[in-house]
Amino acid sequence: MLRRLLAPIAALLLAGAVASVADAQIYPTRPVHIVVGFPAGSTTDILARIYADKLTEYFNQRFIVENIPGHSSNDAAAAAAIAEPDGYTLFVASNAQSANAAILPEQPFAFPHAFAPIALLGRVPTVVVVNRALGVGTVRELVALAKAKPGRLRYGTAGFGTGGHIAAQLFKAAAGVSMVQATYDGSHEAAADLVAGRLDVLFAPLPTIAGIAADRRIVQLATTGARRSPVAPQLPTLAEEGIAGVDVGLWFGLMAPRGIPGEVQREIANAVTRAVDSHFFKDSLTASGAEPVRATLDTFAAFLEIDMPAWAILVSRAGVSVADYERPAVRAAPTLPAGGH
Repeated sequence: MLRRLLAPIAALLLAGAVASVADAQIYPTRPVHIVVGFPAGSTTDILARIYADKLTEYFNQRFIVENIPGHSSNDAAAAAAIAEPDGYTLFVASNAQSANAAILPEQPFAFPHAFAPIALLGRVPTVVVVNRALGVGTVRELVALAKAKPGRLRYGTAGFGTGGHIAAQLFKAAAGVSMVQATYDGSHEAAADLVAGRLDVLFAPLPTIAGIAADRRIVQLATTGARRSPVAPQLPTLAEEGIAGVDVGLWFGLMAPRGIPGEVQREIANAVTRAVDSHFFKDSLTASGAEPVRATLDTFAAFLEIDMPAWAILVSRAGVSVADYERPAVRAAPTLPAGGH
């Protein structure tokens, strides 16, 4: 009797398992949207588009980057977290999510638990850049000038809670200087204002700086990592320049709303791994200013468990709190015309 009752249930479970595998095998059957929390041209957007092109080629289906800028990518994360967990909405997360989880514990989503990890996309150094008209060529000269002109130098970041913001706060504390922050929706907008002379200093990811590296109106001074970046070995670290304790490296990773079918999750992760294993793709990624990372799905998940408390410590040391979000943003003025670079 029990066997007869269980037989239909077993059949249904088997059918469901077969359907799940079949769905994974034909994934994707329609375009996949990759949600990015910063504007087009930002570092997150640059990396997302590099991988979107490769995934489009791999799956023979379009992977479309969708930009939802706002609140240091929190708006995009909130939108992605409630999307259907079917593999057709992905999200490019970064250290901004780890930092903001510590700064803003009251959010409509819990990071990283609202998401399923897929793959790390790359590591990126934060670069300290100045406008050449400032007349400084080293970090020590920048510190001396900032001390001579307290509160008069303007520096740009991609918003509160981003790596550039945390790095700048730690830099000011370690160097004992006072500067005025100008916040932007994306670091590329700040880079445009740096080139135009509306900013004095910029703390930004290397891929953003790579786009203006040849411009003689800027000078790259140092990176904020614990070691010299393999994609910019010519730049010293702040520690080498006498500013200790500003160890802020950036990461970017692909995630999906929690609940994505495991087979689909692994299929996308495998596609990213295949891309990173390609020497041509690695060269393309390095040329953009990002260090390729080969990490399994489980490795990425383990990395997040370490990264969260690490950024909580950095946020605490930087003295960043929810009150920073409630202050009106200071912007460089006048703003550039639409489309200006």
